[in-house]
Amino acid sequence: MQTPVYASYPAVALLVSVMGMPASATSWKREPFKEGVPLCYRAVFDTEQFVRVKTGLIPEAMEDKWFIYYEEPHLFLHRSWTGQPVYRLTLKSEPKGAEVSEALWSKDIADASALGPDYEVRLLDFLISNLLLGLAKPFPMPPGLTEPKHGVYQHHIAGTYYPQSPTKPEEAWSPPKPKKAWWHIW
Repeated sequence: MQTPVYASYPAVALLVSVMGMPASATSWKREPFKEGVPLCYRAVFDTEQFVRVKTGLIPEAMEDKWFIYYEEPHLFLHRSWTGQPVYRLTLKSEPKGAEVSEALWSKDIADASALGPDYEVRLLDFLISNLLLGLAKPFPMPPGLTEPKHGVYQHHIAGTYYPQSPTKPEEAWSPPKPKKAWWHIW
């Protein structure tokens, strides 16, 4: 019997032994990822980080807002309550880890979102960094959002309570302006 790759990394081996086997497509209810809009998200993971990413995340409580699993070569991120697909990353294996070669945002969600792709890239980075890699990056707040109480939006989206970082006005996304006034299009 072959020793699993994660056995070489004590922290990851402990995580898998405590939580059970890595997440898979059948670990939680989910809808299939059908169509996506490209995001400019790029990341490189070393070998230990890639093992952590492939381990994924299976929700254990209501506060766990995400179900994340790896099915070669894709990493899927779904909302845990609905199973709705949100992101799909294509990971290219390399001798010392992996690199994100494509990031897609669910077209259904992208079409309905007012936040735009730049914010989604920051949110995706937060989710992977904090939920899978165990880092403590600040949560990216959407531009112009006023919370009734600090941390409410973050809890709603990520189920976490990390420090928050506001989106600077120059990072804010706005819909593209039409090249012609709408009345000239008819």
